[in-house]
Amino acid sequence: MLYGNRAAAFMKRKWDGDHYDALRDCLKAISLNPSHLKAHFRLARCLFELKYVAEALECLDDFKGRFPEQAHSSACDALDRDIKAVLFAKTDTSDEKKTGSTTPIRIRSSGRKDSISDDEVILRERGYDYKSRYCGHCNTTTDIKEANFFGSNGQYIVSGSDDGSFFIWEKETTNLVRVLQGDESIVNCLQPHPRHCFLATSGIDPVVRLWSPRPETEDQNERVIEDMEGASQANQRRMNADPLEVMLLNMGYRITGLTNSGMASDDEESTEGQVQCRPS
Repeated sequence: MLYGNRAAAFMKRKWDGDHYDALRDCLKAISLNPSHLKAHFRLARCLFELKYVAEALECLDDFKGRFPEQAHSSACDALDRDIKAVLFAKTDTSDEKKTGSTTPIRIRSSGRKDSISDDEVILRERGYDYKSRYCGHCNTTTDIKEANFFGSNGQYIVSGSDDGSFFIWEKETTNLVRVLQGDESIVNCLQPHPRHCFLATSGIDPVVRLWSPRPETEDQNERVIEDMEGASQANQRRMNADPLEVMLLNMGYRITGLTNSGMASDDEESTEGQVQCRPS
């Protein structure tokens, strides 16, 4: 039940990689309870969203066979139409490339499977899936964002981000625990001290910053970003934004909905995507 519910939450959130995580949760739920109706249906939906259209159709047909009473439900019919529309479009495109062909359009029973070579199949069988996924940061501008272990026992994961912040997660739970402003533009590199509680960060600014814990009696650090959820959601929008908007952001312009100042208000939502000039 818990895996199925988490899969539904991933599918609703729709962050990058969420549909794949949802697919993994569906498979886990089915392995624990083969008669889990919603897990079977969500598995078909995840395959479709991940562009495995032929596999999604096979999975949906299996769902109809296992649960015939749901075979003509509105959700099942809608997914069936979506899958077949994509398959028809692919077949139509293939037919257009053939000059003088009068072959009627047919639904292909294959999809990605046909494009996988034997070598690729072997490599996939030998491959390993990831164990943990840490979300919230953004990497669209520079080649790589350094990630590292942090803490006396490596109990935290740290990574830079294109929004000028760096993120700290709990390694075991993958929960985001802290976001700090490390650069005016981009944080690329993070290195912990091997023996003491120090963290060095650097990015586009011509400085290297050193971070260490502060006494609880001191005032709140102005570089701590309180709205971690808002920063994470802004980074998700940034990763899927138009390249021109990302370029303007990197030049210092502010684009509503792509900053890490939290969720946009009702007034901001009506002007999302508008460029506002930076102050002089």
